Amino acid sequence: MANASNPFRGIRIGSTSGAGMAGWQAETGRLPVGVHKVAVTYRCPQGHETTPVFADLAEEEIPECWDCPRCGRTGSRHLDAAYAGTRAEPYKSHLDYAKERRTPAEAEEVLARALGELRRSRGETS
Repeated sequence: MANASNPFRGIRIGSTSGAGMAGWQAETGRLPVGVHKVAVTYRCPQGHETTPVFADLAEEEIPECWDCPRCGRTGSRHLDAAYAGTRAEPYKSHLDYAKERRTPAEAEEVLARALGELRRSRGETS
């Protein structure tokens, strides 16, 4: 129900204008065109399956391999065999890379310096 003081009007879902189109379709006279999509399944050497969706591409345009979002290894489109060109190094998280950059002693020093600055900014005495 619409109120005269309320600028929002109630409209039924799926209602159309007199031309048979609603909203931007009625204004422009254009109809939306759907894009055909193709789901492609990739399997990594550990058996994880990933199914990205691509726009309708030619067969040669769809990638043969895809990185697994779970383990980081390279998966193949061919479900019977895993991709032969797997990575030499396993998947590493951000923390793994951070641990490679510093020794435990350096990490302790950085942590102590950061805690000291935090305490100083709060006006705490140690």
